[in-house]
Amino acid sequence: MGENIKKNNDNENQKYEDYYKKVRKKINKWIKSGKLYKKTGKWTDTFAQYLLVLPDMIHLNIKLLTDKEINMNIKSNILVGMIYLISPIDIVPDFIPVAGLVDDLLVISVILHRIINTADTILMEKIKKYWAGEDDIFVKVKEIVALLNNFASQIPKSLLKFMKKGK
Repeated sequence: MGENIKKNNDNENQKYEDYYKKVRKKINKWIKSGKLYKKTGKWTDTFAQYLLVLPDMIHLNIKLLTDKEINMNIKSNILVGMIYLISPIDIVPDFIPVAGLVDDLLVISVILHRIINTADTILMEKIKKYWAGEDDIFVKVKEIVALLNNFASQIPKSLLKFMKKGK
């Protein structure tokens, strides 16, 4: 009987994964079709590729949280990111279209970056196993964190320019 329940749970998980990956492929196909580019320009096309990583990261985090082999320290870090994600109090409020998702992506990416940099080989294999995105998760997280670091380094320069103009 217990084995029957396990098989049913495995089937349900497979259906969920198949559905998620199917929807993800449709969205990616739409972006690659160029229709988004025709409407909004090249920057949005590139930006959309980064935003599409957010649902993949959420999917990954949920899988890691439910994996019994992942230690509680890693799970607590992931949980902090997920709480921020669902919290109505954000640096950039979620009701602002697109921009409201950027801070969520950055928070989740920074937490994953931290986990990846301290992870053992078993956890790295779990991350690869659960990753539903098309790009390499390790490369993508590094890209997003590098983008964040670059942006953060520009803030003081921009602020100084703004202050000089005000004088």
